[in-house]
Amino acid sequence: MEHTIDWGKIEEWNTKYVMKCFYTKEEYHWTPVERTEGDYLIMPDGTRLLDFFNQLYCVNVGQKNPRIVEYIKEALDRYGFVWDIYTTDYKARVAKLIIEDILGSQDWPGKIRYTNSGGESVEVACIIARLFTGKSLIATREHAYHGVTGGAVSLNRVYPGRSHLSGGGSDQTVRNVPGQGFFNSFVCPTPFCYRCSLGHTYPACKSCGTQLPCVLNTERLILNHGVDQVAAIITEPAYGAGTIVPPEEYLPQISEMTRRLGILWIVDEVLMGFGRLGAWFGHQKYGKNLKPDVMTMAKGITSSQVPCGAVLVNKEIAQFMDGMRWNHVSTFAGHPIALAAAQGNLEYMIEHNIPQVAEKAGAYFGAKLQELEQKHKTVGLVAGAGMFWQVELVKNKETREPFVAADRYTAFAGDQSKNPTGIVLGKCLEKGVLLGGFVPNTLRIGASLTVSQADMDKAIDALDYALDYLDTMV
Repeated sequence: MEHTIDWGKIEEWNTKYVMKCFYTKEEYHWTPVERTEGDYLIMPDGTRLLDFFNQLYCVNVGQKNPRIVEYIKEALDRYGFVWDIYTTDYKARVAKLIIEDILGSQDWPGKIRYTNSGGESVEVACIIARLFTGKSLIATREHAYHGVTGGAVSLNRVYPGRSHLSGGGSDQTVRNVPGQGFFNSFVCPTPFCYRCSLGHTYPACKSCGTQLPCVLNTERLILNHGVDQVAAIITEPAYGAGTIVPPEEYLPQISEMTRRLGILWIVDEVLMGFGRLGAWFGHQKYGKNLKPDVMTMAKGITSSQVPCGAVLVNKEIAQFMDGMRWNHVSTFAGHPIALAAAQGNLEYMIEHNIPQVAEKAGAYFGAKLQELEQKHKTVGLVAGAGMFWQVELVKNKETREPFVAADRYTAFAGDQSKNPTGIVLGKCLEKGVLLGGFVPNTLRIGASLTVSQADMDKAIDALDYALDYLDTMV
């Protein structure tokens, strides 16, 4: 069915009736998107923007993948809606695809519970951890991000991810959500070796033993709170919003620590899952034999064509939950249309070995970024894998001085005109490329896992152009 769209009216209604995020009314510039295609957003006037935000690093196999579209259409012909107590073929097949086809070599996966989003997956994971252990506390980490719902936000320690209000222009107002608190969580050090919050230098920090100081300090914090009180620690394999790639020893040491202390390990794979780092799940990049107790999923499970999430628990937890009535339900969890999208997406990813495709793309793109690191005086660090890359922007490579002193602790209040990620975004847009970051001194870069070499080159050329400009500011 063809529609003629009056974009003037759309802008009017958008201005009048839609609540905005990230901008005040005066700052907001609308960005209408008429359609999407591959790695591009296409505007009503025909402008094509190459998307190296990959929206929220979540359209893993590209926009409008035909296999996913086909499965959604089929499901729409078969279903309106059935809720979570009923079984559809899609619901069972997706669980089988993840546990048997994707994780079949692993002995830990037990069963899956579906959700609607990444934040909801985190909420459900924490509920399960607390029910299973009978303990209340969840350990989180500096600069972590886990979602927008109440319990998930309490685990968010990257300041811009805490749902607060901040003033624009000359207004320095910051208003946090009253009563939000930590919701029975506490904060452990981050494995950010470039700016270690404990004052260490990697790898010299291991000179007194094999355990990283951030892991040692995490263990001491857990012991201080009491292992009889701590249900779990939650970790992202690499930090999404916080944009940090940890050293290779970190996750294996966290895994070993949880086993030794007898607490659960929740791995938040919402962003890194389904190939983002060049492995099926991000934690596998740091050790093929790592065994989460609980794993959260969303985004890449459908390549974000339809909202969907899931929580996977180990066999022991699955057996425990099977023996009880779990009085917990979400109206739309396991929706047949969402699970049809997931089935089409996962079958496509398996058939085309998309994690390996992403790994190959990352090797090429990472090498190009490292060339820019050598060329530009404002690039202090390049780290990443697959289609997730961290680029630290600095005033001085030797001292690692950032442009914005508050760095990941900023609330983004007041004038942001000297925010380097915003400057880079503006210059990249001049070249038709969307590329920037979530925190002020750090670029978070990634396209679809199937991005073409030509589009990677286009993004590199735009970033080179933007960094040329940024270099003139120091």
